[in-house]
Amino acid sequence: MSAPPALRVRFWGVRGSHPVPGPSTARVGGNSSCVEVVAGGRTLIFDAGTGIIGLGNALVERTSDHAVHIFLSHTHHDHIEGLRFFEPVYRPEWRCVLYGAGSGPAALERVFAAVMRPSLFPVALSELPTPPVFRALGKRAHIRFPGRPAVEVLAQHSQAHPKIGVMLYRVTCRGRSVVYATDIEAPGRNDVVEIARGADVLIHDAQYTDEEYSGGTLIKVGWGHSTIRMAAEAARQAKVGALILYHHDPSHTDAEMRRIERMAKSIFPRSRVATEGLELQLSPR
Repeated sequence: MSAPPALRVRFWGVRGSHPVPGPSTARVGGNSSCVEVVAGGRTLIFDAGTGIIGLGNALVERTSDHAVHIFLSHTHHDHIEGLRFFEPVYRPEWRCVLYGAGSGPAALERVFAAVMRPSLFPVALSELPTPPVFRALGKRAHIRFPGRPAVEVLAQHSQAHPKIGVMLYRVTCRGRSVVYATDIEAPGRNDVVEIARGADVLIHDAQYTDEEYSGGTLIKVGWGHSTIRMAAEAARQAKVGALILYHHDPSHTDAEMRRIERMAKSIFPRSRVATEGLELQLSPR
């Protein structure tokens, strides 16, 4: 029998800004940000866009370990909009721990209490059978889940997303590592390169083409997102094993995403477009 993977990564939502269901996005997928990483028998979730809804439904069917750890890059709506429909928060036997930037757990909790207030949603945060546990992260945090094998999550805050910044994450288990770096713009490249150096996989924001970023009628400079070229350059500088392009612009159809993948490969050959359902398995070292 072969050994279980050190890390299993599955993409449940790959879009930025807002979901885009429909025939023109069916191959790549239309749900907003959510990535699952299974490491050391633990379920780690990165961001809670609409992709987390399908993940939640799958979790209650497939696992007896009633615990999930949700790491938020930031609390803009496209990264938290699926949490209200995440099935485990309605199951009393489940324990959900949410991590994110903030001055304290209460500040993070207030964000979710606000989006679940009666004027916006029929179920209040306080009415959940087992409300999530909130854990605020500082500018740099190291979370270690003990066990055999142990799992480590390094969290680093970056100012490369406007006004509120963004958390970057690196997960390591059994000699393998995956970095989650979304909603990052070029001024934050050094932060990404630092946390991603030598990682096996870098999941990186790549929302815009060069033309959309600085050459169109609506200039996107300063909006807090990367071009495909920025993502590929960060991967090259960090010397990662593979680059997964992520947080796709909602206007990019499946045909456009094929062109974007070719563009990224011309700069960093080990590039790939994230698609819903894409699964990566990294064997132990």
